[in-house]
Amino acid sequence: MKSKMRISLAQIEISENPEKNLEKILQFIDKAQGRVIFFPELSLTGYRAFTSHIRSFVGLALKEIQKKANKKLILLGAPHFQGEKIYNAYYAITSENFQIVAEKELLFPGLDDVSGFSKGERRRLLYFDHSKWGMVICFELRSPESVRSLLREGIDGIIVPALWPKTRLEHFKILLKARAIENQIFVIAINGVGKVGDFPLGGNSCIIDPYGSELLSLNEDEAIGEIKLELKFPSLPYPLRTPLFKTPKLKSLEELLEIVEKRRKKGQTMVFTNGCFDILHAGHVDYLQKARRLGDFLVVGLNSDLSISKIKGPLRPVNTQELRVEVLSSLECVDYLVLFDEETPEHLIKILKPDILVKGADWKEEEIVGANFVKSYGGKVVRIDFTFDISTTKIIEKIKKT
Repeated sequence: MKSKMRISLAQIEISENPEKNLEKILQFIDKAQGRVIFFPELSLTGYRAFTSHIRSFVGLALKEIQKKANKKLILLGAPHFQGEKIYNAYYAITSENFQIVAEKELLFPGLDDVSGFSKGERRRLLYFDHSKWGMVICFELRSPESVRSLLREGIDGIIVPALWPKTRLEHFKILLKARAIENQIFVIAINGVGKVGDFPLGGNSCIIDPYGSELLSLNEDEAIGEIKLELKFPSLPYPLRTPLFKTPKLKSLEELLEIVEKRRKKGQTMVFTNGCFDILHAGHVDYLQKARRLGDFLVVGLNSDLSISKIKGPLRPVNTQELRVEVLSSLECVDYLVLFDEETPEHLIKILKPDILVKGADWKEEEIVGANFVKSYGGKVVRIDFTFDISTTKIIEKIKKT
């Protein structure tokens, strides 16, 4: 497959003055020769206090940029306001409209969160000149999973808008090349220059091919990078493999404690929930996926056969614990399973000390086992709404009637 497109990387200096940023963006649009122009993360506002003035300014500014678009596609970062929430968003702007193509999901600790941003959920693919692109915003570059999830969509490359600091510029360069090589895709990275608070930004915007070679590279100064990018995907002698490795997810409490300790030392957040999961259904899967998205790994406390018999009587469970472990282990959202014989997981919770304890919204918080304990050391208790009106009991009753 071959595709050629004229693109421009607008590596601009971003100030805390949004009006000044808008003026510069409009100037760079006039200068740029590309049909597609890339600007950095939050290039319209930078990180700042998002006052009511900024809320009204962003919408007007996007319309001004739209007037300048002509036949160009302009991609830039700006906050998106929805009710009381603010999202670190990236926009695609044409002369006809503007729309959000991504909201930052992995928030940088001590910056995105303290600036008032909420965890984003929107993510769509971009199509231009017969090619397909995914979006990864700044800190998300550090997550291999963020790119691998896009790889399933058959992307040709990723776009990485960033405000990456100069102090960790070497990480930026290495990660960009790693994502290109390991996934055999193109990477377009556009970083800002200037300062975010007291931190100088590193610039060094670039385009990298699937072999890890830099096709275009800028330095640390404000600049426009121009290139007629030809997407070549020849047959490689080492084709990309994505094998399915089966790893045992059922752990003893002792094994799990060791794993949790190591992952916490790396700053990762543990989510815990529990249940019987006797006949796995869509409600279970939806619930577990929502729970997993709250942190970095999900531990499921699974009621053993003995535990279920104590709670539900001698005719339950329908499926033995071995079968339930096998089914739950096949879910990507479940990282670890641990069995317990007691009627409640209180013992597990007190030993594991989850950062986030999850139960269904049908439980009142004061009724959730371990809730007060988790909150006592600063943990969170989250109640998840059910999307599907279904349960193991309802399934059993329906089977009996047929």
